[in-house]
Amino acid sequence: MALPPLGGSPPRRHRGCLRNLLFTAAVGIGLVVLLGALGAIGAQLYRQSAKTQASSTPAAVAPASPVPANKRVLMTYYFYWYDSLTGAHLNAPAVLNNHFPTSLPPSWRSPAWHHKQLQDMADAGIDIVLPVYWGFDRPQDQWSTQGLPILAQGWRQAKAQGLNPPLIGMFFDTSIVNKRDLTTPQGNAWFYANFKDFFSRIPRDEWANIDGRPVASLFTSDFTDKVDQGTFDYVYSHFESDFGVTPYIIREVSWDYPILGWTGNQRIRDYMHPIRTENSYQWAAAIHGYINSGGVAEVGPGFNERGIPGRGGDFRDRAGGTFYRTNLQAAVNSGKRIIAIETWDEMHEASDICESVEYGRQYIQITRALADVFHGKP
Repeated sequence: MALPPLGGSPPRRHRGCLRNLLFTAAVGIGLVVLLGALGAIGAQLYRQSAKTQASSTPAAVAPASPVPANKRVLMTYYFYWYDSLTGAHLNAPAVLNNHFPTSLPPSWRSPAWHHKQLQDMADAGIDIVLPVYWGFDRPQDQWSTQGLPILAQGWRQAKAQGLNPPLIGMFFDTSIVNKRDLTTPQGNAWFYANFKDFFSRIPRDEWANIDGRPVASLFTSDFTDKVDQGTFDYVYSHFESDFGVTPYIIREVSWDYPILGWTGNQRIRDYMHPIRTENSYQWAAAIHGYINSGGVAEVGPGFNERGIPGRGGDFRDRAGGTFYRTNLQAAVNSGKRIIAIETWDEMHEASDICESVEYGRQYIQITRALADVFHGKP
């Protein structure tokens, strides 16, 4: 509450009344001094009270801020399956066309390695990282589940150091669907269980949100026997029941229409009832360049599957970085709100933009320059 003004109305001046004037001035000065002293005492008491309260009240962990509806978002896919301890995805029979620096061996078991990758993503101006998740029921791929809490630990370490690591969304590698029928109760339950498992392993304050909803992106439907809108409705309703919010699902465009079955290698579609989720994109930008399909702009730096057993040998030359720079510039110019970079560190297919033996930090620097333009920074 504000104090009333001192002195009321100004005193009237009278000739020959200097003594009265001096007396009035002395009283006024005394009041000012007295109020100043009282103010100083009050301020000291306030500081002591605030200090005591701060020392006795634990600091709350603030949840991650949702991405505002008008903010542009730059995402990338993160392959965290490498294991320097066992050589998984690093040694034969794996084929690496590009290679990580030797200064810090890549390993999903290492918080320090995740910390370094997240720090580099922040340097590149990336907002959301999408770890490539391979399901909860594959004991041969324990990195898929056990690696997530370690990634989250690396994220917390980066945050504690004052860095700004990208928030974590889900990239559901649906190649593990293995021709399941996702329209049955069993198929619905299995499909949703992957979403639940992933987000249960990442602390909520590390979730990436778009419009206040956790981000989940899907790979292609190539490995799905049947699917319809009910598959996704099941995910929405059960996710909300378990977590109190519905996910922001970005589907690959091959999920746009229900699959009723297959004839040979061709899907039988129901084009009368399109599947609806929050957004969509088209995979394979690493080889084809900027893909203007769906609401998410997909870009990539190049591609090389030569030497990978069982592959067709597709190749896209990087042209010294020009291919990627041109594609990313086109994505920025598209005006689309979300851009996805394919990929951060898929070294087998050489679609990586992370620091590497072959390219150093060239692609991190290209990404940052255009990310600043995309985010509207000078």
